[in-house]
Amino acid sequence: MHLKGIYPIVPTPFLDQGEIDYSSIERLVEFMAQKKVHGLAILGALGEGHKLTGQERTEVIAKYRALLPKGMGLVVGVRAPATDPAMEMVHNARDLGADAILLGPHTVQKDAPLIEYYQQVSDAAQIPCIIHDYPAVTGITMSVGLISRIFESSPNIGYIKLEDPPTGTKMQALSKTAGAGLKVFGALGGMYALEELELGAVGVMTGFVYAELLVQLFEMAQNRQWKPAADLFYDFLPLNRWEFQPGIGVSLRKQVLKRLGVFSTAKVRHPGPDADPTTLSQLFRIVEHLRAKGYPLAL
Repeated sequence: MHLKGIYPIVPTPFLDQGEIDYSSIERLVEFMAQKKVHGLAILGALGEGHKLTGQERTEVIAKYRALLPKGMGLVVGVRAPATDPAMEMVHNARDLGADAILLGPHTVQKDAPLIEYYQQVSDAAQIPCIIHDYPAVTGITMSVGLISRIFESSPNIGYIKLEDPPTGTKMQALSKTAGAGLKVFGALGGMYALEELELGAVGVMTGFVYAELLVQLFEMAQNRQWKPAADLFYDFLPLNRWEFQPGIGVSLRKQVLKRLGVFSTAKVRHPGPDADPTTLSQLFRIVEHLRAKGYPLAL
């Protein structure tokens, strides 16, 4: 499968006591499908994948696979502290119907073990794998040279979700070392999406709730309509900035989805901070500003 377009990283909904909220997953899939996104990415950092048991992961992946409309891709996040558990997780995701794996690194900051890990786990996956380059969350920094060697280590590694700013600079360096074969997805809340698409990113994979704006931006970029794309992007960039705040971004997005009637609760599994009411009201002030400018955003 060739991945391209807008793939929202979606949060995992929980009930008040912490159980998986499968009814909210059903509403979430319908909500995102209406925005014409190209697929969904589940169980990543925003999806609190590391807080789920193995059985819960199996049930959640199976639920999304059963619900996704034909033509929408399913990317499953995998991040483990060692190679063997990661291999087990990718086998399970593939068998449940994942189209691709968003593969985070293990916890050892050494080049050789990281190359071996990505080679072994991606070979075991037998489906496309996306390098997750997000040192702020994984604790692992991957240089341009290391990423290029990882890319060369397995035919199943063809993509990177690049979240190591400055992303534009790193994209340009990767294009010189890894070449055009390594496809880049923008991320980081979509805060650099316009510039990443200008530099050749194949899409954006991030947790922005108002994904219809990213869909519009992507379509403009595909048609090389850079002036209207810039006008659109500069309008909604403050919303990206506010929604993506480190630490409380998961909670903010769940609060938005609850307010929109998609999630039953905004429960974040422990440990995970909740966004305060003032910060949430400031976010919706930005939404109201965009609505006043004519953007048909739900509120």
